Amino acid sequence: MSSPWLHRSIAAALAAAGVAAWPSSARAYCVTETCVSSECTKEEIGRKEPGCVTSYYRCDSIETCPSIDCTWGQTCPRAGDKPCTHPPEAKWTCSTIRWNRTCMGYAIQEDGSRYFDLDTIRRTVSEAFAAWSDVECPGGGKPGFAVQYMGDVSCGDVEYNARAGNVNVFTFRDAFWPRGPRQIALTTQSFSSSDGEIYNADAEMNTACYQLNPEVALDPGSGSEADGCSSDAGTSHDFLAVVTHEMGHFLGLSHTAAPQATMVTSFGRDEPEFRSLEQDDINGICALFPPADVDPEACNPIPKHGFSPECGAEQVVGCSAGATPGDGGGRAGWVAALGGAAIAAAARRRRVKTGGCRS
Repeated sequence: MSSPWLHRSIAAALAAAGVAAWPSSARAYCVTETCVSSECTKEEIGRKEPGCVTSYYRCDSIETCPSIDCTWGQTCPRAGDKPCTHPPEAKWTCSTIRWNRTCMGYAIQEDGSRYFDLDTIRRTVSEAFAAWSDVECPGGGKPGFAVQYMGDVSCGDVEYNARAGNVNVFTFRDAFWPRGPRQIALTTQSFSSSDGEIYNADAEMNTACYQLNPEVALDPGSGSEADGCSSDAGTSHDFLAVVTHEMGHFLGLSHTAAPQATMVTSFGRDEPEFRSLEQDDINGICALFPPADVDPEACNPIPKHGFSPECGAEQVVGCSAGATPGDGGGRAGWVAALGGAAIAAAARRRRVKTGGCRS
């Protein structure tokens, strides 16, 4: 069910420094829950009054590959992130932040990047999504979702329009990075605070500060504080590994404590190894999208309020292309941030390929 209150989650970031502090008891894939209080009115929830809205990570125990239920009280995130604990009072109604559909569309901002040609960008994003859609789920079958490429678009803004067309956009920031200075990439989700339904997801690549194409160095003068960068800017990172990680966030997964997984908080050396998924990643995507046959050519990828290649400010309201599948209700009453989770390139963690579950 659609909600008139939206919650924006800065759900995924890759950073160049800052190793995550995980508990000694390893846990598996994580998702994020959004919770609202039954003691608050809709207006109070919309204003995000204290005690009316909260969020936390829910992580399934890694030993069970996967567990159906979360053990409340797990502490999955890094220092500063929300703890994986159930709200202690019965007043809270919680929902997993996830897509309520099996078909999503995405587009690429037409300006691309000076460091990649558009064909390379298109191919890389397609390969990253394929890494998630082509796995074999425990018990058989492939994850029950499909994605469709909807072309190149003029809009490169991170936004969700409640009264205009939308697009899930993949874009580059070559000239200036407006987010956290240590982030290599960031995926931002807009979702309903009441039921967790994801309405929109946009991915940004920080090519102002970091080298994602090993054959093309950053422009002279790039990577400065004036570009929004940190002092460790200029390091090189594997483009496909970064994009595969971000598409995991696009699909709804949070960071994991499993050290070999693509959705881990940090990786550095042997980054190409993280282009492929480990069992923890597979368990997570199959839990979000249980095995089912979804025809990518027949499914409907049009976002809520219709698809538009233009940003909201350039649209004539009501004239976006395509009809909204299902209920297109909702208005942006408030937008809030859940702290961004970072991957640390400085960790220099080598992936060791093994089968089955990890502890």
